[in-house]
Amino acid sequence: MVKTAAAACFVLLLAIPALAQDDYPRIQTSMGYANLSFPNLVTGESGHHSGFANQTSFNLTRTLGLDNYMGIYGVGQGITLISDFFGGKAMYRTSRFVPYALAGIGVGYFTDSSSGGSLSSFAHRFGAGADIPINDSMALKVELSRMGFHIATTPTSGWTSGNNFSVGIVFTISN
Repeated sequence: MVKTAAAACFVLLLAIPALAQDDYPRIQTSMGYANLSFPNLVTGESGHHSGFANQTSFNLTRTLGLDNYMGIYGVGQGITLISDFFGGKAMYRTSRFVPYALAGIGVGYFTDSSSGGSLSSFAHRFGAGADIPINDSMALKVELSRMGFHIATTPTSGWTSGNNFSVGIVFTISN
């Protein structure tokens, strides 16, 4: 019995390196351009607002991971939106591209440079995108998501949402 158990442990120890061969990036970060369709908070008119996006992913397995998205947008009349979302990400890895879906919750922080006022709100985000590998450590990211912020832009609204389009370069930090 002891010899059988020792042989089984030996076979399992030989199999461990084969299990470690699942090669995928563990930590990735991206920087790039983002465009949010969101109403101007002063005039109420809908518009497209340019910004900067940074997205960091912690890939727990080959198909599942955690995602943090931070975006900074100028939303008109001296108002800046700083948003941060944390959530989950599901991926399907192929050799040519990595499509993914994501969802998360977070916060939106609006500041007005003219009056010095600010407003924080609960927020949510969901969407999909794809990473297109350039080489082993870099990829191109294209993503479309929907962001919602718990702020009233009209007397009857509770949530204000907009589409967010972002593109950027992904850097693999750890394999």
